[in-house]
Formats: sequence, C-alpha cells, structure tokens
Amino acid sequence: MRRLLLIGLLCLAACSSQDLIDKIATPREQALALQIIDQVRAGQTDALIQGSVPELRPQLPGAMKQILPVIAPVRGPFHIVSVNKMAVAGGPTTTVFNAEGGSGNRWAVARVTIQQSGATQQLAGFYVTPFAMSPSQAGDFRIGQRGPIGYLWIAVMLASFATCIAAIILIWRRRWIERRWLWTIASLIGIGQFALDWSSGAWELRPVYIGLLGAAALRAGPYAPWVLSFSIPIGALIVILRWYRRDPNADEYDRA
Repeated sequence: MRRLLLIGLLCLAACSSQDLIDKIATPREQALALQIIDQVRAGQTDALIQGSVPELRPQLPGAMKQILPVIAPVRGPFHIVSVNKMAVAGGPTTTVFNAEGGSGNRWAVARVTIQQSGATQQLAGFYVTPFAMSPSQAGDFRIGQRGPIGYLWIAVMLASFATCIAAIILIWRRRWIERRWLWTIASLIGIGQFALDWSSGAWELRPVYIGLLGAAALRAGPYAPWVLSFSIPIGALIVILRWYRRDPNADEYDRA
C-alpha cells in the first residue's frame, strides 16, 4: 500500500511539473530545445551555426570542442525538467530549458537558451554540466542520510512547530489572555533560523530572520538540495510560560 501511495504521489508530481512546462513553452519550443541537444551530441556544428544568433556563431566551433567530450558519452534520451521564459518589451523573448539525460554513472544537464524575435527562433546559448548520477535524484530527501544529527534536527523542527500550535490553541481556548490576535501573530512566527543542507550536511545560522510556524523544508529547484530549518518560537514560548504561571482562578473564569 505504501509503494502504491508513493508511486501515485510521484505520478502527480510529474504530471504537475509537465503541466507547468507546457504552460511556459509550446510543444514546438520544447521540440526545438531537444533537437538542439541532439545536434550537439552528434557534433553537427554547421547546423547549430545556421540556427544560432549572429553573435554566437563565431564562438560555436571552439565551444563544441569543449562540450562534445562531455555530452557525447551520455546515453539515453534527454527530457526537459524546467523552463524559464523572459520577455522584454519591444525586444526578443528568451526561453531557457534545463534538460536531463543519461544512464548508469554518466549523466548530464543541458541548458539551452533560445531567443525568439517574431516567428524566428534561434539558439542563444548552450551549457552542459556532467553528473555521476541522476541530477534530479542527487538532492532527494533520504531520512537516514544525516544520521543521529539528522534525526535530532527533525525532532527540534517538530518541537518548534508543535510549540507554535500549542500556544495558538491555548490562546483561543483560554480567555484569560488579552489581545488574542497580537499573541496569535507572535505565536505563528519564529525568530532567527538554523538551516541544514540535507545533501551536504552543511548548516547555517541566520540571526536576522522571521520564520512561519517555527519550521520549514524547502527545495529551490529540481537540482537543489532540501534545506530543513527551524526558528525559535519566542512568542509561543512566552504564551506557554504565561499559562504555567497563570492565576489559578483563571481556569474557573474559563469554565464560567
């Protein structure tokens, strides 16, 4: 049952990712980006020169000598994993495709930049980054990857989150506290941030930071690592401390 659920979630994520790509780039633009990658892998320098912007053409022969040894050993088809489009008023539209391909221990991410002026689409940039494993899986979250420190970090995140929720429940179930909305806002946020790069194990302290609900887990993109962070829920801690130090008659007031 777990495997079926995991497969279903992965399918939904893939579908939503492809839907986003389709909204940004047309099938024709996507096909052109993949065609350019195939031309680079095949060493078709002349075809690339003919389909590129004028300022790129003199650089292509030299660039191909550096790119070809990197991308030629990569086997299997490439597929687009992300797209960015930038349009300038009165100027050309630039679309940047990130495509992934490979197998075994030879993988690569190809970044293809296409510039469109009117109905003309031309290659404006090409960059390849080699990998020894699937790039999109390199930053995947694996629960035991960071060992005891990782488990402790997740426990602190959960504790920080639980503290925020507990304080909000106390605020709205106990009538002894005044200015409930202000205390609710204070309990929702945490001060400072301790952030852990789950892939590398590097951590960072950001003293000047306001976090929501005391904890967060973010991934900046398909090739970025997961960053797990927690903040100190000072407002929530004050609410809970005030509750412990409350007037015993406050409970009678709540039941009245």
